[in-house]
Amino acid sequence: MGREKLRRGRLKGPLGSHERPASALGFRLVMAVFGCLVLLAGTVAAFLMDAPVWLTVVLAAGFAAGCVNVYWVARRLRYERPGH
Repeated sequence: MGREKLRRGRLKGPLGSHERPASALGFRLVMAVFGCLVLLAGTVAAFLMDAPVWLTVVLAAGFAAGCVNVYWVARRLRYERPGH
């Protein structure tokens, strides 16, 4: 019914080959770090400019979530490329 046959076992080819395509985790890590830096700058600016407290709290929470995202993506990248 149009389904591809699922293979069992580990993929044998090198990373980036047809058997084992490379993921975009490196790019995701760069974007996550950039997002963290932007949220940090926004949090500091909101604090220094006497912005409403709710805005500072929201930006700080976003920064914390961004840091968790950086950690998670870095862990996945390390798991995917254990030699690097």
